[in-house]
Amino acid sequence: MTIRHGARRVVAALTTFVAMAACSRPSVPLPTLDAGAERDTTNLVARGEYLVRDAAVCGHCHSAQRGNADGLLAGGMEFSDWRIGTARASNLTPDSATGLGAWSDAEIVRAIRNGVHRDGRLLAPVMPYEWLSGMSDRDAYAVARYLQRQRPVRNDVRQSHNLVFGIGKLLFLRPSESETHTAPPRGPTAAYGEYLALHVSLCADCHTPRTGLLSTPDRTRLFAGSAKPPKGFPANPANLTPDSATGIGRWSEADFVRTIRTAVNPAGDTLHPFMPREYRRMTDDDLRAIYRYLRTVPPIENQVPRRTGS
Repeated sequence: MTIRHGARRVVAALTTFVAMAACSRPSVPLPTLDAGAERDTTNLVARGEYLVRDAAVCGHCHSAQRGNADGLLAGGMEFSDWRIGTARASNLTPDSATGLGAWSDAEIVRAIRNGVHRDGRLLAPVMPYEWLSGMSDRDAYAVARYLQRQRPVRNDVRQSHNLVFGIGKLLFLRPSESETHTAPPRGPTAAYGEYLALHVSLCADCHTPRTGLLSTPDRTRLFAGSAKPPKGFPANPANLTPDSATGIGRWSEADFVRTIRTAVNPAGDTLHPFMPREYRRMTDDDLRAIYRYLRTVPPIENQVPRRTGS
């Protein structure tokens, strides 16, 4: 009886702890849209389409049709991990009941860059807001504008987070800092390539190895690739540093652009379609910018084996 009573007390304490975590609401103010952007509806939507469909490829996770990055962004794809339970990609269509229809542009921007839901809940870090926090104000609003102009789809996506995530939210998980950002001038420059690779196309999120209990990106090994990516990755992210033996140090700019366009690397290997296929429509200038930035990062020797069949 004493053991049972003690077990009940433990369960009650854990339940209270999780309830406290669930009630914890990180306070992040809404960003302010400048008056010029407010009037620039046509250009913002066109820019948002390019970002969502070609540069950030939001449909890879948020498409209702698995494997169709150009599909309806109605969400539902599952991501399971012991640290969070099961997270499901949100419905990004403007359905008023199950999507973003009731959200303001500013609330969408805050979710993208800070990881905060409209109701104040912290989003699971499967959404890479740690990197997206550096997206410029104008680009983030362009994404919001484009999403709000899609066909609404009713798809009630529910999350199944676990106790570990609840404790994490209470103790150490926090939103990304709320800041105002301006992108470098667009063009085939290393500065603009850094902006794209880190904060838009998320090259760093996939190609940087992770470490520790929290699976945190190891920024001392930026773009070094990984033979042990998070669960669900269809291929091992390659070493993109300019190391001549294990990275892309021997690749020319034309090699890099051609590889993204064709999914065949300079050695003649056919790559897993996941990566090149989804970024093949980026402009030549944007791809050249990313290449020129990657040439500036420290070369890291890290041989990443290809998976059999990938």
